Amino acid sequence: MVDVAEDSSSFHFVLSPHPTPTTLYLLKRCKWAATEEIAKLDQIEVCPKAMELSQDIAERISSDGGGALIIDYGSDGVISDSLQAIRKHKFVNLLDDPGSADISAYVDFASIKHSAEEASGEVSVHGPITQSQFLGSLGINFRVESLLQNCTEEQAESLRTGYWRLVGDGEAPFWEGPDEGAPIGMGTRYKAMAIVNKKQGVPVPFQ
Repeated sequence: MVDVAEDSSSFHFVLSPHPTPTTLYLLKRCKWAATEEIAKLDQIEVCPKAMELSQDIAERISSDGGGALIIDYGSDGVISDSLQAIRKHKFVNLLDDPGSADISAYVDFASIKHSAEEASGEVSVHGPITQSQFLGSLGINFRVESLLQNCTEEQAESLRTGYWRLVGDGEAPFWEGPDEGAPIGMGTRYKAMAIVNKKQGVPVPFQ
């Protein structure tokens, strides 16, 4: 929980003296709550609202068909310490000047998957797979190679940079500049997951 420091000039985190609604929800609803992985951690991040939304989506797909595609940065496992605050492109203290920074955390794809599958036996969940795998299955490599054949050098540089930013996480196949100039790749940090009605089969990128 968040409390005011003794000098009343700042905020700080404190442990709740009693079980919180989140911990009670975790113990009742999450099958993975008692795993050895969690037992070794000092803290974990839980988002009951995401689980609730996942269940609503699964129930809707079960009754009406269709599907959901979820893409964001996150993890396919227990998340312990991803909560962060960013102000003017720099990391800052989470409780420093509240309201002046963007607050973000990793999406817990594992809990979303469990929640959807638990909500309905009529849906199937595919993934998560990395954004790099997802875009690769959709043909991004062939598309970039085709575009590079008919563009100016300035356009080619922009294409390589954009490609690397979307799918890279190590060496960039189309990056030709200095190593220190390579864009930060989002290819593995971002994940993609699909929830579909079982009657519809497996979506192409996840096959």
